[in-house]
Amino acid sequence: MRLNKYLPDFVSNIREFQELDKALTPELDELNHTIQQIQQNQFIETANHEGLSYYERMLKIKPDKDMEVRRFNILAKFNSTIPFTMRWLQNTLNSTIGKGSYLLDLNHANYTLTISIMKHKEHLITHLRQELEDKLPAHLILIINRLSPIDLSHYVGTYIQTSDTIEI
Repeated sequence: MRLNKYLPDFVSNIREFQELDKALTPELDELNHTIQQIQQNQFIETANHEGLSYYERMLKIKPDKDMEVRRFNILAKFNSTIPFTMRWLQNTLNSTIGKGSYLLDLNHANYTLTISIMKHKEHLITHLRQELEDKLPAHLILIINRLSPIDLSHYVGTYIQTSDTIEI
């Protein structure tokens, strides 16, 4: 980037300004190149090694030697993000743990999601936590508990009586 072209004609012919132009041009060229590279690193398709390394650290992806493979891995990770819904979560739990082997509680006030798993399925807790941490919204706190069955000899029952009063 030549500074002389921005100076008036009567100043650009002065030797001191010409020397300043020679000294500052390489610095400004390097600054301009750095700005362009920062802009390119904002997008996976145009990112260089440093930009791809940033995305890999953010997404916890192991880097590869080939730039195209690295871009593919990053884009695949971004595109595999599933929008979280309770129906999706119930289907995931039904397929991984089994229907009836868990209790699910979403507390909207405290932003907590509690999943209680039956004791005979406790070996799946680590796998479930790893799977859900990537897919749950960041504002939800995930709590996974283990349920232990308790045998009680007492029975609990209720009785409801309803009646209508008709006045004539």
